[in-house]
Amino acid sequence: MPFFVKKRVMVATALFTSLALTSGCAATQGDDMHEARTMSITASQKQAIENTISEWFGGVKITVADDVFSQSSKVTIERKAQMDSRGLPIDGRHNNPIFSFTLLTNGKQCLLRNEQTGELATLDNVVCEAAPKV
Repeated sequence: MPFFVKKRVMVATALFTSLALTSGCAATQGDDMHEARTMSITASQKQAIENTISEWFGGVKITVADDVFSQSSKVTIERKAQMDSRGLPIDGRHNNPIFSFTLLTNGKQCLLRNEQTGELATLDNVVCEAAPKV
């Protein structure tokens, strides 16, 4: 077998091996994640969640409930509808998109996943535990 053919085979083998290892690591990382809930959160933990979501929206102020993620591992957020002077939605309704976020844990830390982008953010000072499977 000529040298250049052997070289191509070696390069192809190395490339295939690295791709297989990389995809294996990615699958392992996703498999370790479980939906999570909080038992109770402090004001600073709530602020950390709001700040993380706010960063995904380019710094827009976000408000979540005081018991966010205590009943469910998912939360949805929608923009406020534009209101008229009487406090009623303009045109009687709105078509603002809804954005979803999921609290996850790998057993060591809490992470927040943006369901629209798949992006994960670590919530350093938030304590959570794996949600019971239904």
